[in-house]
Amino acid sequence: MLLIPLTSDLPAAECADFAFVLDAIGVPYERRTTATGTSLWVLPEHHPRAARELAHYLRENRRPPVAPVVWPNHPHAIYGVIGYALVLIVVALCVLAAAGGHNWKSAGVLDAGFLARGEWWRVLTALTLHGDLLHLLSNLAFGALFGYPAARLLGPGVAWLLIVVGGGIAYGIDALLHPPQHFLLGASTAVFTALGLVAAYGWRRHLQNWSPWMRRTAPLIGGVALLAFTGTGGENTDVLAHLAGFVVGAATGALAARLPLPAPGAGGVQLGAGLAAVALLAIAWGFALA
Repeated sequence: MLLIPLTSDLPAAECADFAFVLDAIGVPYERRTTATGTSLWVLPEHHPRAARELAHYLRENRRPPVAPVVWPNHPHAIYGVIGYALVLIVVALCVLAAAGGHNWKSAGVLDAGFLARGEWWRVLTALTLHGDLLHLLSNLAFGALFGYPAARLLGPGVAWLLIVVGGGIAYGIDALLHPPQHFLLGASTAVFTALGLVAAYGWRRHLQNWSPWMRRTAPLIGGVALLAFTGTGGENTDVLAHLAGFVVGAATGALAARLPLPAPGAGGVQLGAGLAAVALLAIAWGFALA
């Protein structure tokens, strides 16, 4: 029986892998071992098919190694959560005490006519107002839950600056899609902006490697699932505001994943960004109460 070589002399382990492939496709072979290695021999009529299958096996299993995704791990993420909580609590106390003799809720609540009146600041002031204690507590809890990982990935200052700006943009979109008599308030739009930010940032970072598509899209799928689970229930839930927040946050996160953001440890940049977020809210309230 005339046999011809299918492989050159190879290490025994590699030759065993090739033999397994031939066993799987039903091609008979003979294994020959010499002082220089092990080789596989097949009948001439089986050679084209065997060579084709081995080439396919090599393409699928010998891709060049790809470095794993390196996730930023910024310190002091809890400071961003503390700042978020303090802002909401301080505004709630000012509302209760009618600080400065102002009706803070009417001055800061958002409605569809804000743009026609030139009252841009309402998209930010409305983020800090709440209808009752339960509304405030739920947004404190979910804001910490979604804001903390955002701060770990982007840094506490940069993350919360993006959340505040993104939440304001999303609230403006939401208000323009509602009738004039509809009033909007609450930090949940910013909360879901944080969720979208984290989900899309993780998705875009996973696109940099060869991981399976389900692994690459897992952060985005998880974010959508959390949006559906936490953002669509309740009689007074503004689903459109939550969806707008998530979409704006996702767009921001996808962009942030491609930009050269400050490395972990850049405390001055994070402090400056955090102060900018607080300043935006303070300026908005200054206009609202003027």
